[in-house]
Amino acid sequence: MIYLDHGATSWPKAPGVSEAMVRYLEHEAGNPGRGGHRLTVAASRVIEGTREDVATLLGADPERTLFGSGATFWLNTVLNSRLKPGARVVTSALEHNAVMRPLRALAGSRGVEVAVVEGEDPDGLPTAEDFMVRVTESPTTLVVLTHASNVTGAVLPVAEIADAVAPVPVLVDGAQTAGSLPVAFGDLGVAAFVCSGHKGLLGPQGVGVLLLADGFEVEPWMLGGTGSRSESEEMPEHLPDRLEAGTPNGPGIAGLGAACRWLAERGTDAVAERKGALVQRLADELREIDGVTLHGWRDAAPHTGVLSFTVASRDNGELATLLDREHGIMLRAGLHCAPAAHRRIGTFPEGTLRAGIGPFNNDADVNALIDAIRENSQF
Repeated sequence: MIYLDHGATSWPKAPGVSEAMVRYLEHEAGNPGRGGHRLTVAASRVIEGTREDVATLLGADPERTLFGSGATFWLNTVLNSRLKPGARVVTSALEHNAVMRPLRALAGSRGVEVAVVEGEDPDGLPTAEDFMVRVTESPTTLVVLTHASNVTGAVLPVAEIADAVAPVPVLVDGAQTAGSLPVAFGDLGVAAFVCSGHKGLLGPQGVGVLLLADGFEVEPWMLGGTGSRSESEEMPEHLPDRLEAGTPNGPGIAGLGAACRWLAERGTDAVAERKGALVQRLADELREIDGVTLHGWRDAAPHTGVLSFTVASRDNGELATLLDREHGIMLRAGLHCAPAAHRRIGTFPEGTLRAGIGPFNNDADVNALIDAIRENSQF
């Protein structure tokens, strides 16, 4: 079995993740902050320890590192908080539906103006100047953009864009980059960064992270118990409690902490370098096969390890099923929850086949996919 769908979720998880989750459930599964007995204290230590681990790995302030149910939850939280009626937001043409669907809903319900940066690049990769032009057209409340396309793996120049559009705050969807590439939140110059715990960070599903810069505040999208200030029926003002209502996903957070410690020991730069070498060789070999077209790929450009391609005269879904059933190779076919990106790169509505390289893939995995595509591209 060869797993090449790391753009969707990582598998297998980092060593130690399962053990940390089991240990939490068996020995630490109190409700953090809700009481003072030993299990509550143990759970709180796990949660706060993971907060430190995540912040250290991503170059953030632990006091402004928040946990929630996923990247989608945090994107919705920030967008709903900051985009009031009549606001204007600028975004890219490469966004995932976790960004585009909330924006379209806010356009309908609040009259939010959504300005999309198309850019001159044929693959839709926007430049800092492209964003600056759209931001200066009209007063803008927020810029939101993906750190890297989940369709092509291409990395956007986030720090340059943030500098060009300042003082307009920038919200970054880092679901594809956290753990896959070195991320130093404090150096990006952005207001907020959102990521999944289950993709490049190699943790379990059901946990997402929000990083907030100093001075950028967000109103909670969900209200409820926090364990603090129980005498009040209003949400606490301090972080993390203000944005972390309800009982947290303790087992998931414990697993995420183990994954972040594993990544920190090996270095995300080393992980990225290894994945980059594999996906570069995959690209080199696939484009030599008659009928294969790579989409959005650029040699030597920053990349996450995701590669989209199509095979002439072959249906993407049928070919993906054949690869799974006959070759034991799992990758994804279709639009990858990003129709705007596919429209921009010219692969809508058919979509692409997407191979996503992970830290535990090897040369044999890449060779198997190359051989399978070569075999099934012949007519």
